[in-house]
Amino acid sequence: MPSNELSKVVQELVKYGYNAEPEVVQFINNTPDPNSTIKFLISNIPEEIFTLNMSHISNIYGRSPSTSPSISILNDMTGNSTGSGTYNDFVSIFQDRLSQLTSILSNRIKPYPLNSLKNTSGEVRVVGMVSNIQKTNSNHILIELEDISGTFSMLVHNNSEIFNLTDEILLDEVIGVKGKLSSDSEILFAEVIYFPDIPPNFRPPHATRPVQAALLSDIHVGSKHFNSELWSDFTSWLKTPEAEPIEYILIAGDLVEGVGVYPGQDIDLEIINIYEQYDAFNECLKDISGDISMIMIPGNHDAVRLAEPQPGFDLEIKNILSSSNFHFTSNPSTVIVEGVPILMYHGVSLDEIIAETHSTQVSYDAPHNAMIQLLKKRHLAPQFGSRTRISPEQKDYLVIDKIPSVFHSGHVHKFGYGKYHNVLVINSGCWQSQTDFQKRANIIPDVGYAPILDLDTLNLTIRKFS
Repeated sequence: MPSNELSKVVQELVKYGYNAEPEVVQFINNTPDPNSTIKFLISNIPEEIFTLNMSHISNIYGRSPSTSPSISILNDMTGNSTGSGTYNDFVSIFQDRLSQLTSILSNRIKPYPLNSLKNTSGEVRVVGMVSNIQKTNSNHILIELEDISGTFSMLVHNNSEIFNLTDEILLDEVIGVKGKLSSDSEILFAEVIYFPDIPPNFRPPHATRPVQAALLSDIHVGSKHFNSELWSDFTSWLKTPEAEPIEYILIAGDLVEGVGVYPGQDIDLEIINIYEQYDAFNECLKDISGDISMIMIPGNHDAVRLAEPQPGFDLEIKNILSSSNFHFTSNPSTVIVEGVPILMYHGVSLDEIIAETHSTQVSYDAPHNAMIQLLKKRHLAPQFGSRTRISPEQKDYLVIDKIPSVFHSGHVHKFGYGKYHNVLVINSGCWQSQTDFQKRANIIPDVGYAPILDLDTLNLTIRKFS
């Protein structure tokens, strides 16, 4: 490490009246946020200690910190929001979406520009964004595609082998099509539909050592329905020998209940102040060893903007959640943990996928199947202007450009998991018992689930606390 970085650590320690041995200075400097690490250490060091050595560090963290956390974050848009809500901003995000997903599809098909089709005949392949879907009087499906060159209509015949795929197609998603042009080259008769999709032979990266991560979501501290007893059972279990391999906890949003999220929420609140909710959440984490790295993204109940992508928490929240083992990033983000890419997305668009997909397999009782639809489309919120609010950015951060080993989500308060083309898909339930709103909506939440992921094998063990 450059000597000036180490000097900054030494100076910060001296500011608080402490010295440290060189190994400690190096250890602090290697953490993601050295200043937060220093604050954490001095708040836990015995009063009579003024020179820190590695034995003090081991005592504070509960075991030897010789193995540093292996965490890197991709696609974090925190602090990089560029959209101002103008028409051109919306044009930019759709053009970027089309460009990224066309690039993925072009690895399999060589598309014609849509404006060239009227001067073409026979079999063609195209890529475009779906701008309209309608059913004809004869029960065929007519889909209008758009690219940067123009628009073109394609027809899926009702007795075609691909007709059932039209139930999965949403407005604003990008698809590829192979088919034959009509004799006047005015319409394309679709024979094959291509989604951007995950390659079937995808081989997910694994960790190189035995280590585990707990995947959680939707804690909802501050709600009268937050199940503190089950949470206490979970944090107590983390101290047992069985949980010793767990070095990471990933939380996919809704750390707290929030304020003003839905009409009449006040009656469900145990804590009515948003900052006090984060104080209480911080208290809930104090029983978890500081040696476990915690990675958190926001959700729609958290104190960030509702429009996606959601930036990570602001400084005021980070000052409340100030432990050195906490890592914050935007929703969504791909987090590389021990070499394993894990796509973290809170999951608001799952409501829309479940509502719009005409398939009995895609439901709240099987949330992982809705997540699989997002993997197929390689986009986390494909349909614009409906339930999911989208922030117009120059880059579409919701495109799934890097294929993850694991796709982790929450939001719907239902537990489910599965595999799709070797990607492990997990929706991790919640820690909030049924609210009055959920009773009216006939939603029975899955409470107290802690999926434990073996990062070296990608095997999953389900811990249920009840």
